[in-house]
Amino acid sequence: MREILVEKIITTESTLVEFLIYDRQTAELQVSYKRGKHSGKIRKYKDFPADSFDMIITSKSQGRALLRELKRYKHEENSFFGFFKNLFSTDKKVPY
Repeated sequence: MREILVEKIITTESTLVEFLIYDRQTAELQVSYKRGKHSGKIRKYKDFPADSFDMIITSKSQGRALLRELKRYKHEENSFFGFFKNLFSTDKKVPY
């Protein structure tokens, strides 16, 4: 049985994304943008969930699905680090 560790998906239909590269071992997503704020750049997202990548590549609108998953990814990342920031804060207003 052969396992795919790195996938490169070239999006021909998307006006936002040129290609996506996902490394399943490191859970790193690389995105090359065609337009927008990151036009012509390749952005890397570490610890990106494999199920989110699978959802993006099977979606009818890969650009829209990418933006939705990145928003969720950033929200989860911020809430995770926010928890520890509050946990170890010296602020007396924190109840624990």
